[in-house]
Amino acid sequence: MIYQHRLVISRGGRLSKRHEVFQGDSMKVIESHGSVLVGAWEVWIGAEAGSSVYQIRQFDSLAAWEQHQQRLRDDAAHDERRVSQLYTLFDFCDTSILRLNPRSPALPQQWPSFDAVQGQPRGVFEQRTIWLRPDGTDRHHETYFDQIQPALEREGSRVVAFFDTVIGPGTTNGRSHRSIELRHFTDMGAWQRWREAQESDPALWELTRQVWPSLIDRMDSLLLKPLDYSRIR
Repeated sequence: MIYQHRLVISRGGRLSKRHEVFQGDSMKVIESHGSVLVGAWEVWIGAEAGSSVYQIRQFDSLAAWEQHQQRLRDDAAHDERRVSQLYTLFDFCDTSILRLNPRSPALPQQWPSFDAVQGQPRGVFEQRTIWLRPDGTDRHHETYFDQIQPALEREGSRVVAFFDTVIGPGTTNGRSHRSIELRHFTDMGAWQRWREAQESDPALWELTRQVWPSLIDRMDSLLLKPLDYSRIR
């Protein structure tokens, strides 16, 4: 599987209208052309909070993604509606292609319908974008999966997925030096307890504040709230 990771920014109070228009037409039409929207989250805390959405779409392969793009272009009526209605409601869109790291928790291959998930409980997600030096990916991943991830599986948190970039920022000559960690919490209280536990445990503090930072170039973190049609929730 490969995953399309997309950021959409709608400033000036237009995000709510963008949600409305997207759900009213585009959401199901785009899916009918061969993609599966597995996750959609509004940025709650972090850069562009209240004005941006992240989406993750699932495809069987890069070839399947390319075929999907062509089918959308060939759907003239839908493409015209997107340009005249949806595209007027956002300021910026950025897309990259990701693949699950072999040591990542697995994601389902089959997902419930949009109607089946709406109204179901939703948690809180932290999305970390981890930028690595081009020669440091292998060393980082070994330490992350052997030490860091197990140590952080506490206070009810869990890693949902750990992706490496295939196409987009942080790729060099077929190698990825940008990873994305998606972590779930039941609510903000669980996230706060998780953060406080890292401060009170000296060994964990050293691991997360000294060992981990020494292996990365930089890290960007956001708190995300699933939209009601998000399958990952």
